[in-house]
Amino acid sequence: MNKMIYKKTPLDSWINLKINSKSDILKKEDLYRYQLKKIRETLRFACSKSIFYKKHLKNYTGYDIQSFDDFRNLPFTSEPDIRNNALKMLCVSQDEINRVVTLDSSGTTGKPKRFYFTNDDQALTIDFFMQGMSTITDPGDRVMILLPYERPGSVGDLLAIAIKRLGAIPVTNGIVKNADETLNIFSNERINVAVGIPIQLLALARLYELKDCKNILFQRVLLSTDYLAGAVTSELERIFGCEVYDHYGMTEMGLGGGIDCSAHGGYHIREADLYFE
Repeated sequence: MNKMIYKKTPLDSWINLKINSKSDILKKEDLYRYQLKKIRETLRFACSKSIFYKKHLKNYTGYDIQSFDDFRNLPFTSEPDIRNNALKMLCVSQDEINRVVTLDSSGTTGKPKRFYFTNDDQALTIDFFMQGMSTITDPGDRVMILLPYERPGSVGDLLAIAIKRLGAIPVTNGIVKNADETLNIFSNERINVAVGIPIQLLALARLYELKDCKNILFQRVLLSTDYLAGAVTSELERIFGCEVYDHYGMTEMGLGGGIDCSAHGGYHIREADLYFE
């Protein structure tokens, strides 16, 4: 019986370094103290720089947030707020915006949501992607990216930058449009790690099995952008013989939010950059 070997995630050490902890291990009290400090700083910054937040949070200064219970009393920022006040939410000049993402309404007449990212925002995302991908990627690996990459600053583009910094080789394919062609690329490029959308990887796996292919040897697959059902994980593991990892993130949080490790016991969260309730 083979003994399972767990590859240690670097995220705890990365977070510990970011919060300037004096301890060798990540302690909850150090993390909470750092998060509360950053919440206060963010509130003060937003209320002083943003037209929207100056009005929306007019009864708060940041100095009056002494605990997470105080923080929970703040009014929510809703989806209509984002749709109707995107530019008024900005805390920087539009000249500093490096990437604009538009998310269309699911209806026919609703306003789209627009999110604005500076170079510094995207640098934080690349840094998180580096830490997360280092759990499943070794130097020299060939990593197929089955996510949008055409535009600078898109998720696939930022992921490719992170993978290069790890000493691995990104192969940018984008969203799967032709399953046969994608399987051929996997074979010809000797891909051993893939990042993509659960339903698309499942479709590739079923075609691979149907064609009785033998020339694709995935080692690890990272799935993102959609809910990952246990049945999808099981099928990918059975057909490709690979290990499947899950990533959680949204555009609203700068794309990267959390990633599991080889223990597959839950997400390691991007807690130095984001506060999760």
